[in-house]
Amino acid sequence: MIEVELKFQIPTAKRTTLLKALDPKKSNLIQLQAKYFDTPDKRLSQHGVALRLRLEGEHWVQTLKAAGKSHLHRFEHNHDFGISEHAPALDLTIYEHEPEARAILQHALGDELASLKLQFESDIQRTYRVIHFEDAEIEVSLDIGRLATETEEREVHEVEFELKQGSIQSLLAFSFEWVKKYQLWLDVRSKAEMGHLLSIQQHVSPAQQSKTFQLVKKDSADSNVRSLIAQQLQHLLPNIAAISAGVAEKEHLEQAYLALDHLYLTSALFKTWSKDVSDKWAYQLAAFKHHFENLQQLEHMQSTLGALLQNPTTVASLTQDILYAQEKLNNLVRSTLNVHHFLELLMFSLQSSTTTQELDLKAYAQNTLQQQYKQIHEQLLETEVTKFESLEQLSQRIRELKFSFPILTSIYDVKNLQKYSKALNEAHQAAEEYLTLSSSAAYIQQTELEASDWFVLGWLTAKQEVYAQALLDATEQFMVSRKFLKF
Repeated sequence: MIEVELKFQIPTAKRTTLLKALDPKKSNLIQLQAKYFDTPDKRLSQHGVALRLRLEGEHWVQTLKAAGKSHLHRFEHNHDFGISEHAPALDLTIYEHEPEARAILQHALGDELASLKLQFESDIQRTYRVIHFEDAEIEVSLDIGRLATETEEREVHEVEFELKQGSIQSLLAFSFEWVKKYQLWLDVRSKAEMGHLLSIQQHVSPAQQSKTFQLVKKDSADSNVRSLIAQQLQHLLPNIAAISAGVAEKEHLEQAYLALDHLYLTSALFKTWSKDVSDKWAYQLAAFKHHFENLQQLEHMQSTLGALLQNPTTVASLTQDILYAQEKLNNLVRSTLNVHHFLELLMFSLQSSTTTQELDLKAYAQNTLQQQYKQIHEQLLETEVTKFESLEQLSQRIRELKFSFPILTSIYDVKNLQKYSKALNEAHQAAEEYLTLSSSAAYIQQTELEASDWFVLGWLTAKQEVYAQALLDATEQFMVSRKFLKF
């Protein structure tokens, strides 16, 4: 069966209030003791699969879980062993007549079924009740307890909303209200993932990477843009969870920014593909990703210009700005506004279109490409080496096409694509270099410089002019090469 649920972490200051809202007198209380199994080389975990035995009341239940098509959906198979004083042995024969479960295990383990061993245990006290909301029945579960191996232990204190009956939209709307009241932050990491990390003595899973997206020719433009945003959320949310939990590494920040940038570009460039794409999304995403860009830019300056800056005040100011940017970003990822926005995007990605589109997918793709070509052409006519603002706008147009081109052309039989892509890549590289130098120069100009640091600003300005010319030359070459793109 497919389980539909959302999990949130609770700020320490809100834990007692949330428990009161559940009203223990109206709720059920159950002790959940579980044993999680995997191979010594963690094959199940690597494939996003969890296999456990759990004591639910007086019943031992064996559960197999696997990732679904989104962070709301998961495959789940439960087998009740009945009342037992002691934990039963793991039994894999129960999946012989369950094709989907058998396929999941076969894919993850191959012939290594016999190597499954106990990896960690959990001991959770669950307070839960079913709440009726609009057309839905939603089970709210407050889990408090611990995960443990033979040598390590981790606290658990989280709330889950599971859809028992009704629409996903009602589940998300219900979640909106609780997020706002209790400042919850969305956490897509499962207890199995956290237990696995505990068993290998690590604090965080590797950063989630971006995946290539291909348009589905038989589907509408509306359906495709929903699928694209769903995939981008799959990229974003695990990295955001690591940042929110305070365990992120540099790669998590970089991948979270990349996912936010892709979501922003999708909302801005493909907004005509569905009437349900909100104009506010691009603005919200741009504002959020700006904080990632700011931190990246400051850290880049520290690593590249730090040795050139002679004034201790400038160096200290840069260090302080980095610390402030890090703190602000850590607060923003958990903010109610951004959690609401994630849920809103999830809702859009899971809904189906209610209207029939007059144009086919190919027409939408071609219209979007032609509009981008037109914008680049017009911007190129207005841009000169000495016009910094117009150069930044041209750089942004190139970045947009670099993102959309492989997606939009995935439904075409494109000839000479390699030559076209080479010209686009060169223009994009020049645009990225120019934007980086432009941001650095702007920061230095806003700083009270000593005479010793004017050299740095002069060096940046000279480099800007070099990359500005490279950007213009590469873009002109790109516009010539686009004639090789035949539809």
